[in-house]
Amino acid sequence: MPFIHTRTNQTVSPAQEQQMTRELGRAIGILGKSEQWLMLQFEDGCRMAFRGENRQPMAFVEVKLLGRAQGDAYERLTGEITRIVADALAVAPDCIYVKYEETEYWGWNGSNF
Repeated sequence: MPFIHTRTNQTVSPAQEQQMTRELGRAIGILGKSEQWLMLQFEDGCRMAFRGENRQPMAFVEVKLLGRAQGDAYERLTGEITRIVADALAVAPDCIYVKYEETEYWGWNGSNF
């Protein structure tokens, strides 16, 4: 039950969204999760600032999941997410934050897992 929310101050075209959807779908397997349950949200044109500036391209990516994963898996996924966002949106890797949240409760279809 992973959910990945990508916010950026850049404009995300339909082609870029499709590219990231495909690549994030493959990358989520690093955490032992399935693309079948992956939900994505892309929020572009956000008003953001980093290092006191708002001119450079930047992104903030949140990954939420049911359960836990190993630290090395998070490290590998951070690398993949960074590569995917950098390639698709031309955001420098040092202007990308990735945040993880684990939960033991996740609802779907009127009940909890």
